[in-house]
Amino acid sequence: MLCDVRNKHILDTSAWNALFDDPDRDLLIEAALSRTIFPTCIAITEVAATEDTARRIDILRLMKTLGRDNRPMASPNQLIITACEGYSKRAAMITLNAGSDAEGAWIALSNPTQVDEAAQRLALDFNAEREDVMRTFTEGLRRGLQSIFVAGTQRPRSIGSLIRHYSLDDNFLYEVIDPIYKRATGAALPRAELWPLLNSLYEWRMFLMGYACAIYQRAVQEQGYGHKRNPGHLDLWSATYLPICDVFVTRDKRQRRALKILNKANPHPAQILSYAQWRQSLRAAPLCPRRWSWTLSSGGAEGS
Repeated sequence: MLCDVRNKHILDTSAWNALFDDPDRDLLIEAALSRTIFPTCIAITEVAATEDTARRIDILRLMKTLGRDNRPMASPNQLIITACEGYSKRAAMITLNAGSDAEGAWIALSNPTQVDEAAQRLALDFNAEREDVMRTFTEGLRRGLQSIFVAGTQRPRSIGSLIRHYSLDDNFLYEVIDPIYKRATGAALPRAELWPLLNSLYEWRMFLMGYACAIYQRAVQEQGYGHKRNPGHLDLWSATYLPICDVFVTRDKRQRRALKILNKANPHPAQILSYAQWRQSLRAAPLCPRRWSWTLSSGGAEGS
């Protein structure tokens, strides 16, 4: 069971890129092998969108080296679907790497050369579409909310106050959750099951709070609401992974600030580290025996 696995680490795409570019990469890889690292569909999709072919292939190989035989964590929307299906069946466990996206991500890790130019463009288009959806949604919402605030409705002063407000509104929560639950299971969520679901599936809580963060930062706050100044859609989707891992690593300062705020409401809080902090922890750790091997697309051997 995943809960029995200790020291579970998830790296954001920014951290994978930082590790690949690190001058001490070899030493860090050796130290990181003492951790249990789970690649995610988000990170694999973003790496697959890398235009430089050699870099794309090499980072995917690096992810497979550190992830070893750990199947990639499914994308957050697939995790939510799987969680709904499991809850409806009263399953004791849910599968965290189910779905076609996780299967495709595993193929990419197992054979990075299959991620060719066509696959790269597909990944790039998917990532751009996700961001466009969030931008369109929050820009439209902002126009509507500003008129309400101008009319006298008090503007929430923080992400936390916005989350607290809506967490007390069972009708609102049900209207958000039930359509997704119904699509996943084919049946409506009984009203009495709203909080039992949220209390047993922490991924659901963090998934919702990721969107709450996006709404506050882009549609509610008075200043600094531009999409370039705030975490992206995929950055905030990563909040769904926080109850699953022990350590989440990112080099993205905006993402890290947002996830640290959301993590305060996580029933199983993860340690959220900058890449520099994670790197320092690896440098301070005793090295395990070298037993890894990966090859750069340029032909040079790394490890033995």
